[in-house]
Amino acid sequence: MTLPIPQIQIQSVSGRIGIQSQSGQYEIRQTPATIDIQTTDTVIDIQTEQPVVIIDMTKTRNALSGGKPEAFWNRIYSSYQDCAIRYIQRTVQEYNQIGDLTAGGNPVADVAKQSLSQQDLKLNVFGPAAYDNVDFQAIISKPEVNVQVGRADINVKVNKPDIQYNRGSVNVYMEQYASVTITPPIIDLTY
Repeated sequence: MTLPIPQIQIQSVSGRIGIQSQSGQYEIRQTPATIDIQTTDTVIDIQTEQPVVIIDMTKTRNALSGGKPEAFWNRIYSSYQDCAIRYIQRTVQEYNQIGDLTAGGNPVADVAKQSLSQQDLKLNVFGPAAYDNVDFQAIISKPEVNVQVGRADINVKVNKPDIQYNRGSVNVYMEQYASVTITPPIIDLTY
């Protein structure tokens, strides 16, 4: 007869540790930086002279009234030379016409008739009448510019931050204790 082998029963329960934590918190406060700005304006000094305009109306006066007496008489004298040359040319042309024996008719009468219809030569004692008889000359001086550059002085005062730290917490506890249960064998001694 075989007897059963008694067995021991062992039961174990694991332990459990519970942890609860709360984070720490930073509290930061900082006032804005203080800025102090002082400026100096730019100064511009400009010195200029009035422009000078020179108007020459000599040609206009010469055309209207003959101009200054000296210039007027000089033009008359120089015109006489031109006028004398033109009269000489006309006279030579007339005598050439009279002396031409090949021409028919009465050359002396023809020349006399032509001289009646011819205009007298004019003396140029006045200046020419033109649209540009007035001369302008402008004298413009460059301006003298002095610049004193302004500036800005900037002072910045940085305010330190106020930092506070509130600590967190960690709570460690036993959620379940470990245990071992041993059940001894039951031995039946009756036979």
